[in-house]
Amino acid sequence: MEKEYHILSLSGGKDSTALAFFMKENMPEIFEKLELVFFDTECDLSETYDYLNKIEMYLDKKIKYIKPEFSFEQLYQIYKFIPSIRYRWCTTGMKTNPFRKYMNKLITEYNAQKIHLYVGIRSDEPTRIEKYQKQNIETNNSVLKTHYPLAEHGLIKQDVFDILTNSGIGFPEYYEWRSRSGCYFCFFQKKIEWINLLERHPKLFEKALYFEKIGGKNFTWCQDMSLEELMKPEITEEIKNKYLQKNNKNIELRNNLIKLME
Repeated sequence: MEKEYHILSLSGGKDSTALAFFMKENMPEIFEKLELVFFDTECDLSETYDYLNKIEMYLDKKIKYIKPEFSFEQLYQIYKFIPSIRYRWCTTGMKTNPFRKYMNKLITEYNAQKIHLYVGIRSDEPTRIEKYQKQNIETNNSVLKTHYPLAEHGLIKQDVFDILTNSGIGFPEYYEWRSRSGCYFCFFQKKIEWINLLERHPKLFEKALYFEKIGGKNFTWCQDMSLEELMKPEITEEIKNKYLQKNNKNIELRNNLIKLME
């Protein structure tokens, strides 16, 4: 009989969390032997770690925290520049490499003959599945098999909301001001989210600002603006106003659409 491992990679976000609750309810025989894993960069927001603690409590299952070999500060000393969409060495060094190392450990040290990886991608995200499948994961492909239960069962974004609401766990608190999970310095953040980070986690913003400054003028977290410029009151106010106008416009469009459908 093959020695199998079942692993769900948690990000601390809504989709992977909903997947864990979905599997407990609908795939209990797998959930019983499922290992919840969080690849901990040690750069996530405090709200993320609080939410992970809630997940453990609600699911009555411990989460395994796996840390990278090198911290962000150490990797920064190696690369000497800020990571970006084009050069995502932070993802490689703090997420991808620890994942590969852990998979290889299961294979070489624990004699895993089949590893089932469960990923929280929904059926309304077909391009994400294609992208994930194309990733070059350096492990034994005959051993690793990836599953997408949410997509396979036709679940969409609204279903994820329903699962988290009905389970009672709700959403991570960072969704009040941020659109995604991940490191405090994530370069995918919108400008308004950087401003929110400044106001809610000023010490983390200061750390990001420090790395940007020592990286030189050619390296900025935002594509077209330094954090120092972003902090200027007139710039901050302009970004906030643009965000409010766009948000109000979206609300108006949604309300008009609802009226048309009535």
